[in-house]
Amino acid sequence: SELGKIKQPHVAIQGDVGEVLAQLIPQVEAQPRSEWLQLVADLQREFPCTIPQEQDPLTHYGLINAVAACVDDEAIVTTDVGQHQMWVAQAYPLNRPRQWLTSGGLGTMGFGLPAAVGAALANPQRKVICFSGDGSLMMNIQEMATAAENQLDVKIILMNNEALGLVHQQQSLFYKQGVFAATYPGMVNFMQIAAGFGLQTCDLNNEADPQAALQAIIDRPGPALIHVRIDAEEKVYPMVPPGAANTEMVGE
Repeated sequence: SELGKIKQPHVAIQGDVGEVLAQLIPQVEAQPRSEWLQLVADLQREFPCTIPQEQDPLTHYGLINAVAACVDDEAIVTTDVGQHQMWVAQAYPLNRPRQWLTSGGLGTMGFGLPAAVGAALANPQRKVICFSGDGSLMMNIQEMATAAENQLDVKIILMNNEALGLVHQQQSLFYKQGVFAATYPGMVNFMQIAAGFGLQTCDLNNEADPQAALQAIIDRPGPALIHVRIDAEEKVYPMVPPGAANTEMVGE
């Protein structure tokens, strides 16, 4: 009854999704991307992005580097949307295909945790790391219950700047009125929320040895929330100004 209800499909298929996909997948041919990959490599050489190699897990790039040092290349990495997504794209050492699950430029806030849940269900033998911001995590925070119910080895790395980071960045840089409706300082206790869902928790800002605490909680089986406070004034570059084209992106 749903086929053709709103949009008319070119081909309408009714059947069990598992059986249908099993028949469709062998029909898909591999698409070589050598030309595109070469173009990307050329652009990276022409416009190098220098990323700080700091290891302090209480800083944004340092946290990403520290997490990467705690796991091997078998780990699956997911992100939500925002500054943290771009920092991870720049700094996390991605060394194999399909290691990173992200919604890219679609701007799908709330993607990271459900994607991590799905990855952990499909790959129970692998560690799953979900980088998220406080704004994005609140979009699908109820999926903590799914992670806890199934005891999935999902580690949520919450980079909490008590703001919608990209909105805050754009408003503070480009709008004379200043920041509006983009911050909520001290309003949400994510540690208590996660514990209420049954997750292990760790606030790196309260640890005497943040790196050791990070390694310890990542090594423990089961779902966990790892909380780190990030300065709301931290910016991510390059960025495209509001109303501009991608060719007009700016650096620091």
